[in-house]
Amino acid sequence: MFIIMRSLVHKKDNTKRNQILLGGFLILVMLFSTLGYALSGRGEGDKNKKIEYNGIEFIQDTSGYWYSQIQGYEFITKYNPEELEDISFLNTLSINDYSNKPLYFVGGAGEPVSEIDRNLRERFVLRTREACLNEEDCEGDLPIKNCSVDNMITINEALGNQTETIYQEEKCIFIIASYANQTRYADKFLFDILGL
Repeated sequence: MFIIMRSLVHKKDNTKRNQILLGGFLILVMLFSTLGYALSGRGEGDKNKKIEYNGIEFIQDTSGYWYSQIQGYEFITKYNPEELEDISFLNTLSINDYSNKPLYFVGGAGEPVSEIDRNLRERFVLRTREACLNEEDCEGDLPIKNCSVDNMITINEALGNQTETIYQEEKCIFIIASYANQTRYADKFLFDILGL
């Protein structure tokens, strides 16, 4: 009987010791997991790339977009000005020429139009809308606008050996570029009218 009692006590001690060891192990796993998570999270801020251009700080977030504060407004662009220095653009218009006036888009759609619209509508331009330059090329029920009177941006895809370019004629901006580069030219336009 004594041997059976001693064996039961010994089993209880082993079970208790095993439970303590298992509990300690689980506590260590939880501590190291929390510590690892905290240390890896601390590096999140390092993923944001920063540059300074003409005294303005551009910060790229993890989604790849660049954020900047220009003239007291936040701008979100796909490119920063350093990435666009190879694009030549002679322009006489500034943000004041667009202030509280409608801006019309001809031909373009997608990302370059969204890029300009997101950064100018409601803060600078009165509204944005699609339009046409002439009746022959006009599809749908769009208004016909004139470069001498209306602010317009025309975006067309460069075809064949056509050179990619951006240029101004009166109040019209013409972007001719491959679909992949149209947003680069749209950002060049934005930075130019903002004085960068």
